[in-house]
Amino acid sequence: MITDSTRSSIILGILFFGVLLMNGLYFMMPYEALNPYEYLSGSNLSTFQVLDIFIGGAIVPLVALSTGYLIHAFRHYGIGNLAKVAAFVLALGIVQTFFIFAFDFLPGLALMALVALLFLKAHWAVSLISAMLLFLFHLTANVLVGFFASIGSPTDIIYTALQDVQEFTSVFRSTDYFAIIALNIELFSRNVISEMYGLLFTVLPWLLVGISLGQLNIVRFIRSNPVMHIILFVVLAGGGMAVKMIQVLTLGSYSGRLLAENFGGPVLALGYFLLLMYLTVAVPPAILEVFRRTGRYALTLYILSNIVFMLIFYGIGAGLYGEMEISTMIWTALVVHVFVVVLATVMHRYRIRSIEDLFTNNSENGINR
Repeated sequence: MITDSTRSSIILGILFFGVLLMNGLYFMMPYEALNPYEYLSGSNLSTFQVLDIFIGGAIVPLVALSTGYLIHAFRHYGIGNLAKVAAFVLALGIVQTFFIFAFDFLPGLALMALVALLFLKAHWAVSLISAMLLFLFHLTANVLVGFFASIGSPTDIIYTALQDVQEFTSVFRSTDYFAIIALNIELFSRNVISEMYGLLFTVLPWLLVGISLGQLNIVRFIRSNPVMHIILFVVLAGGGMAVKMIQVLTLGSYSGRLLAENFGGPVLALGYFLLLMYLTVAVPPAILEVFRRTGRYALTLYILSNIVFMLIFYGIGAGLYGEMEISTMIWTALVVHVFVVVLATVMHRYRIRSIEDLFTNNSENGINR
C-alpha cells in the first residue's frame, strides 16, 4: 500500500530528470541572458525547440505542485516542524546559490513553502481559490498586458544581453573559483524585490494547488474515475503544449515566450502532475521503488547533481561552458540521472546518512519515512 508520503517521494524521483534538464540549460550556457533563437542554430536550435516544448516553464510549477502535495502528506508533522525544515532548505539553498549554482530555484521554492504553510490547516477551497486568484491576477496584470502590448510591434523581440553573456562566459569558463562565487552572489542579489514578487505568482499558486489536491484526496478520484483523470491529463498537457507551440512558431518572440512560459508551462505542469499521480496508483509499487529511493534522498542528490554539473561545465572542472550542444547536454543529464538513481539505491541499501536525516532524530519514523 502506497502512502501519501511514499507517493510524494516517487513523484519527486520521477521528475528529477526534468529538473536536471532544466538546470543543465543554465549550466551549459548563459541561458538567463540570451535569446536561444539567436544564440543557437541548425540542429542545435531544433533540439532546443523540442526540449523547450516539453519542459520550458513547466518544471518549476511541477516541482511546486509536488512540494505542495508533499507538505500535505506530512501535515501530521506539525506546521512548526515543517517551517523549520523549509527554513533549513532555504538557508541551504542560499549557500548553494553562492557556492555552486547562481540560478537555483530552491531558495525561492523554500521561501514560498513557508508562506504556503499558512494554508495547511485551511479548507481546501481556501487554498485552491487563493491559488487561482494569484494565478489569474498574474495572467491578467503581468502576462496578457505584456502580450498585447508587444505582439506585432517592432520591439516584440527577446534581446540578448551581450554584456552579461560575455561576463558569464568569461567567469564560468575561468579556473578562478572565487570569481565564480562573486558572480553567483551578485546574480543572487540582483532585483531581489522583483524576484520575490514574481515568486508570489509563479511558485506559490502551485504550492497551494498541490496542498489542495492532497486535501481533496485526488488518489480516491483517480481510483474511482481513471478515464476522466486520463482525459484531464490529455486536455491539460495537450493544451499546454499547444500554447507553447506559439513560441516556436513566432521564433522566440517576446510575446510568444511570455505566454508560453507563464501560461502554457504551468498548464502543462498540471497535466504532468496528474499523469505522475496516476502512475503511482496504476503501476505496481515494486516497479516504482527505484524512484521512491531517489525521491527519498532528493535534496542530497539534487545538490550533488549540481556539483557534478559544475565540474562538467565550469572552468574549475572540464570547462565545457558554452561548448556543448543541447543534445549532448541531454545525454549528460541522463547519465547524471542514472548515477543518482544508483547512488540512491546504494544509500538505501547501506543506510548511508544524508541531509534529509537532519530533519528528524529518527528518519525511519519521522518525516522521511
